[in-house]
Amino acid sequence: MSTDLSPTSLGTDSARRLLRLLREGAAPEEYQDLLKRCPAAEVASLRPLVEDALHVRAQLEERRRREDELAALYETAGDLSSLRNLEAVLQAIVHRARQLLGTDAAYLMLNDTQHGDTYVRTTDGIRTDAFKHCRLAMGAGLGGLVAKTAVPYNTPDYLHDPRFDHTVDDVVRPEGLIAIQGVPLKLGEKVIGVLFAANRSARPFSDHEVALLVSLANHAAIAIENATLFQEVQRAVDDLTEANAVIQAHSASVEQAASLHERLTSIVLHGGDMADVAQNLAEVLGGSILVLDPAGGVTAAVGADPVVEQARQNGPLPQGSPEARAVHEACVLSAESRRTRRVPGSGTRALACATPIMAGTEVLGSLALVRDRLDASDLRSLERAALVTALMLLSERSVAEAEHRLRGEILEDLLGAPHRDFEGLRRRAALMGLDLGRPRTVLAARCRGGGHRRAIADAATAFAGQAKGLAGEFRGDVVALLPGEHDPAATARSLADHLSRAVGDAATVGGTSAAEGVDALVEAHRDAVQCLGVLLALDRDGQGASPDELGIYGLLFSQAGREELERFVCREIGPLLDYDKRRSGELIRTLLAYFACDGSLTRTAADLFVHVNTLYQRIDRVTALLGPQWRHGDHALQVHLALKVHSVLSAA
Repeated sequence: MSTDLSPTSLGTDSARRLLRLLREGAAPEEYQDLLKRCPAAEVASLRPLVEDALHVRAQLEERRRREDELAALYETAGDLSSLRNLEAVLQAIVHRARQLLGTDAAYLMLNDTQHGDTYVRTTDGIRTDAFKHCRLAMGAGLGGLVAKTAVPYNTPDYLHDPRFDHTVDDVVRPEGLIAIQGVPLKLGEKVIGVLFAANRSARPFSDHEVALLVSLANHAAIAIENATLFQEVQRAVDDLTEANAVIQAHSASVEQAASLHERLTSIVLHGGDMADVAQNLAEVLGGSILVLDPAGGVTAAVGADPVVEQARQNGPLPQGSPEARAVHEACVLSAESRRTRRVPGSGTRALACATPIMAGTEVLGSLALVRDRLDASDLRSLERAALVTALMLLSERSVAEAEHRLRGEILEDLLGAPHRDFEGLRRRAALMGLDLGRPRTVLAARCRGGGHRRAIADAATAFAGQAKGLAGEFRGDVVALLPGEHDPAATARSLADHLSRAVGDAATVGGTSAAEGVDALVEAHRDAVQCLGVLLALDRDGQGASPDELGIYGLLFSQAGREELERFVCREIGPLLDYDKRRSGELIRTLLAYFACDGSLTRTAADLFVHVNTLYQRIDRVTALLGPQWRHGDHALQVHLALKVHSVLSAA
């Protein structure tokens, strides 16, 4: 059927205006206005033309809309294909879905094959947290049904649609969603999730809207797969990179361990010491190295860290600084736990790591490393070094014990039986650096009670070594023989100070000079021991002296003088000695305490741990034996002197 547009049937102006409206895409209302304004004679002819024009307009509008949708879909596919991050891909999908369909919200659910359900993965326009974390069983609700059947579903009013299993209405209702459509995300025949578009008002979804969302879902599924594959490849690359870094680090660790092992082996073979160990460890590991004894004293330190500098200046591990506290704590923890421990420094300061130097269950000391960063290879290297250090310390101990035994044997033969094999003795002494043909200074040292004897012997050996002398244990004392002529009193005081500092206890030393020959040496040793005994009897612990400095007690060193002192003691306090011997009494001890307390009976009773009445009884007994004058004037002095001489005679 054709429409007649000739001027005879329709006015020229009306026809021209109708074509202009169609060309310019005018609104439908403008076509109706054209009918109203045209002459009445032309209305019947113009009306079917207007209806045809409106139909053409609707077709053109639909074509433009589809072109816009296809352009937007093409743009969306391009955007999705350029994304590599899965999270960004998912967010772009829901954002585009909401934008293309002009809905209030869009969201995406993914299937969880492990749990057999589907869950909300990404949303756009969703407000409630409950909805964002919702999970659906397969077949439940609209989304569960799409995920189960792989068929698109939509509804203009979800809450009142009987087609669905309303198990999540308590989640959907607070969100306010009413019209919902969902389409499957498919890879081949496999459904991996559901893409949704939803409105908060009732409205149906047209077929072309469903088709548009399906098209977007198809592109989205491919983009999800690509992003997932890209992330898997990226993870594989990261794993390979990490594995390569681990291999390189392990290779570097092996090279470091080999270099350290070679260095430490060389130190052992060439007779190195702790300083060599610390130096090589510092060169291989970097940082600062400290070698500590079981008491925490620093035996070797290498590095530029402040705690090392302080240790070099002060000897023992310095206290007060954060680094020193960290090193001390690490060493204590490692010794207690018998394993490597590390402690952080303060702020950005270095870490301290310590490992015990073990020989079986015995802790011989600690190796400490101070550095800004510590890793496992450093700790293993430190532990290997601790093993080598333990071997070195055990070797040094064995050598020291052998030398200690040798020195003791030489002193035993020299002072105990010098004439049994004098020539052999002379050769053995020469091997220890001692010339028996030269004058010597003889020193005898002891702590009260005989404690610290081995420590005293070691310290005395170091002291004697400086003078190329000999020191060792002999019959309960430590004896030192120094070649050459020395002032025995000054040397004894110097040795007493040295030993007291070394062992942390009062070490007393008696000294004398010996002329040439072994007999003179034996006699000088006897005098030195006797001098030591006198000093201890006089409570002069920690001091050093020679017989010439003992005043009246020097008479002990001659037989005639000793006999004269014994007669003096017997004359002054003989009755007291006889009483104590017959009755197992305490009179001598009581009077010594009495004079030490300056005659105060209260202090004397407290010093003796007796009741004051008991003390009065003992004083009365002394008065009965010695006479009342013993407590007064010169007689009191004579009694006190006799008591002291008796103590010295008993000790010597």
